[in-house]
Formats: sequence, C-alpha cells, structure tokens
Amino acid sequence: MKLQIWSKSKIGKWANSLTLIFFVLIALKLINLQAIRLPIPTPIIVVLGFVGFLMGLISIIKEKDKAVFTILSILVGLLILIWIVLRFILIN
Repeated sequence: MKLQIWSKSKIGKWANSLTLIFFVLIALKLINLQAIRLPIPTPIIVVLGFVGFLMGLISIIKEKDKAVFTILSILVGLLILIWIVLRFILIN
C-alpha cells in the first residue's frame, strides 16, 4: 500500500484544508505582530479545526481514507477536544 500525503476523497480534502487553515490562523494569532492584526476570535478558529476533525473522521470511516494529513486532522481535532474539556473542568 502506497502512503498518501494528501487525501483523494472530497471530504478528506476539506478536512485537510480546514486543518491547514487552522494551523495558519493559530500561528498568526500566536505571532501577534503589530503589522498583522487578525480580527478573527480564537473560538472561531477552533471551530474550523473541530470541523476539520469531524470531516476527517467521516473521511476515514466512510471513504476508508488513510492519508497522512487526514490522520493529522483527526489528531489536531482530538487535541482541540481535550483542550475544550480541560477548559470546562478547570473553569468550574
């Protein structure tokens, strides 16, 4: 079986794209340069990563997709889910 980097399925491509957008936007938020003011709130960026996670799950379950970036989108989504759960636990 040949290892794929990018997904071939449409849902997998969406998952890969959303995860890539999530990485870029979070990196821009963390850099926080004076020249680049990102007006997008962090929760909206997190939703992009979580939707990428859901689409990655659908792609793996339904389309049997095993691309590297699809698996990466699921790992990123799991980290987001853990972050959200810990956030609710620590606030209450």
